[in-house]
Amino acid sequence: MRRVVHVGPTMDPGGMASVIHILAANPPDGWRASSCNTFSTKGIRRKMKRWRIAKKQIKNGGFDLVHIHSASGWSYRRKISIAKIANAPVIFHIHSGRFDIDAKSDLKDYQVVCLSEGWSERLHPLIGDSIAVPNPVDAQLKHGVKREDFTLLMGRNDPVKGHKFAYSLGLEDLRVTGVDDAPEGVTALGWVSEEEKWKLLQTAGVLIVPSAFEGQPMVILEALAAGCPVVASQHVPDLPSCVKTVPLEDLDGWKEAIANPLTDGLEESVVNHQISNVSARWGEIYDNIIDSRTSTE
Repeated sequence: MRRVVHVGPTMDPGGMASVIHILAANPPDGWRASSCNTFSTKGIRRKMKRWRIAKKQIKNGGFDLVHIHSASGWSYRRKISIAKIANAPVIFHIHSGRFDIDAKSDLKDYQVVCLSEGWSERLHPLIGDSIAVPNPVDAQLKHGVKREDFTLLMGRNDPVKGHKFAYSLGLEDLRVTGVDDAPEGVTALGWVSEEEKWKLLQTAGVLIVPSAFEGQPMVILEALAAGCPVVASQHVPDLPSCVKTVPLEDLDGWKEAIANPLTDGLEESVVNHQISNVSARWGEIYDNIIDSRTSTE
């Protein structure tokens, strides 16, 4: 059985780590999957140490395929250095919604993957040719859970995620994950477990995503899979038609959309993101890469 290793920030509580965990737990037929962590929360020295350990693991791991997950900036530079020492074909999987590096020469020998056809087109001047594979969703839903009337915001405490904007809306019952404190009237939930995440998505009246930029937010896909209506910033690209989008500066528009979200066709809109479909697509890509390499040896 062939071996693929997923390389990325597996210890980070963000969306990229969720993708890695889902893919590693659901490899395509004929493949075994593992993961290699490149992330640390304990300062630059620990991050550098983790990067060096990851490079050694990939160089000496004897893998059939190396599947690298990357954002932009420093994440990209660390990951491209790992790609260059891999002793196996490399998939370079770009997750960032703010990728701005001219990487065509770096990536020319690898299979580059983006999150959607739209991202492949937008990034073509920077990365050259790529293929699109959607993020996977592995919904962990429970029966008999009733939806309530609170608004939910999920994401790390980063200005790009729009927490301050959400607070400025003055919503009656706003609950926010990823933060340990919030203004009066807002419930700060901190980081939540997978079980609690899915419970929130099954009970929230609406999820809001007021981000300044995004790639393909896992939380939106997971919300739709859980039947939770979504209102998002117009800066989030390639969204299903069942997601209402509003300009960030339009406070009244946000309040109206939150009060009257779209509720039809939510689960159906993410069928292509179901893990069974996404895993089968990765199986085609993995096998094609191996077969192509074998035919030229």
